[in-house]
Amino acid sequence: MAYYKALDSRTVLPVYVNYSKSISIEPEFRKTATALPFFRQWILAQVVRGAAATLMELKQEVPDDLAPHFATAQKLVSAVERRQLDKAPESDFDLTGVLEILDLCNKISGRRRTVLLLDDAAHAFSVEQQHEFFEVFGALRSRTVSAKAAVYPGVTSYTPRFHVGQDAQLTNVWLQPDAPNYIEMMRDIAKQRLSKEDFDRLSRREEIIDYLALASFGVPRAFLAMLAQVLEMDDRKMTSLRLADAAIDENATNALKVFRSLEDKLPRYKNFVSIGRQLVDSGIEAIREYNERRSAVDSMMGRATNLLLQEPVSAEIQKVLGFLEYAGVVRSMTGNISMGKVTYQVVVPHFSLLITRNSLGMGRNPKMSTAVELLNRRDSHVRVRRRVDSLLGSDYQSRCRLNLGACSNCRTERDNPEARFCSNCGTRLEQVSVFEELLDTPIEKLPISSILLERIRNSSDIRKVKDVLLDEERQVLLKVPYIGPVRASHIWGLAEEFVYE
Repeated sequence: MAYYKALDSRTVLPVYVNYSKSISIEPEFRKTATALPFFRQWILAQVVRGAAATLMELKQEVPDDLAPHFATAQKLVSAVERRQLDKAPESDFDLTGVLEILDLCNKISGRRRTVLLLDDAAHAFSVEQQHEFFEVFGALRSRTVSAKAAVYPGVTSYTPRFHVGQDAQLTNVWLQPDAPNYIEMMRDIAKQRLSKEDFDRLSRREEIIDYLALASFGVPRAFLAMLAQVLEMDDRKMTSLRLADAAIDENATNALKVFRSLEDKLPRYKNFVSIGRQLVDSGIEAIREYNERRSAVDSMMGRATNLLLQEPVSAEIQKVLGFLEYAGVVRSMTGNISMGKVTYQVVVPHFSLLITRNSLGMGRNPKMSTAVELLNRRDSHVRVRRRVDSLLGSDYQSRCRLNLGACSNCRTERDNPEARFCSNCGTRLEQVSVFEELLDTPIEKLPISSILLERIRNSSDIRKVKDVLLDEERQVLLKVPYIGPVRASHIWGLAEEFVYE
């Protein structure tokens, strides 16, 4: 959206760059010392290729002095995306040269300045890659060039020389379900994306669009997926509530799948993911117990949707909360709440999880309208306060440790992530490639329904994520019953996201 708005402005030259394929370079970091310089070349080549794409979008003719740079950038990026690094051309891109190329693009297009929109960098990159990226990001600026990057809680790692607030301003762009115009905006999204017939069908069902909008927790893609599931199941003559709850249950399951996938993507933080699952389960149970006590007094009293964690919250738990927020399982509210001498950090669990686990205290025969009202109602006095140790147990600190992998010979844990030999028996330690492990992950780890997974297993040889990615033309997926072109593309996209995002 930012790209196309800037493109229409006639004053700003937008350059969109997506770094999601960076994990293809990850195995090289374990093989050669030249991986980091090559990675920097690739970062800059992506910017040059993005500038070329913008000029093409504007139908601008490329001068002879720029054409070779554009060609080299295209070949280098293509080699990385196809995992053919040995075929990548020699390049000599540097920061000064790239800024000069961007200034030339400004003049060609008649624009005053360039804005770089750098996407998928701060969660697709490894820690080492992120440090290199932010070194480059901090220097990609001039009187006519500025850069924006997407960053994420929990998984973004800045270089020690890059300071948020000083070198860059942080802007929160999550859609908040408690925003005043949230429901109206989600209704408009549904109206724009669905056919008039389908939108009217849903509108005739009691508040189902509003219910699913709140359950999506501010993620339009999840909202549209739930709407599609309701429309698909509508012929079964189920009640509106049962239709919606089935879609919400699937959405809650998928949100947790995304979080659990961090065990594979960030193996050293496997223990943190385990702690995160316990924190969510215990926190939602605390909210459920609190709301049931309130419903026993008055069925229409306000309900709690927030969990207040008593400060201080350790750095390890902050990391866990960051992972949960990155996966969309919780949201951390900006600013703490002070009550006398005690300060609390506010955490909001995913509304789909609150609904699925009956945590709103709506009784045995709930109405959809009641759920919408309770999720929309805001009461500053309704709050669930807990200490972290009461949710996780007094031993949680000892369980919050990095999983560095064990020696294959004696099973002794590594002393540090860079160790090459076991400190106990001296056996050479295996250097595992996260990229290769992700490709070998079973398809059960993808956020796909159990029914669809069973169909794929029974009607094809697809068993691992790499099997899906190799089916680039979707020919194997299309042979599975009830999978058409749209659903096949969706499944392939989920596999691509699992590996590259």
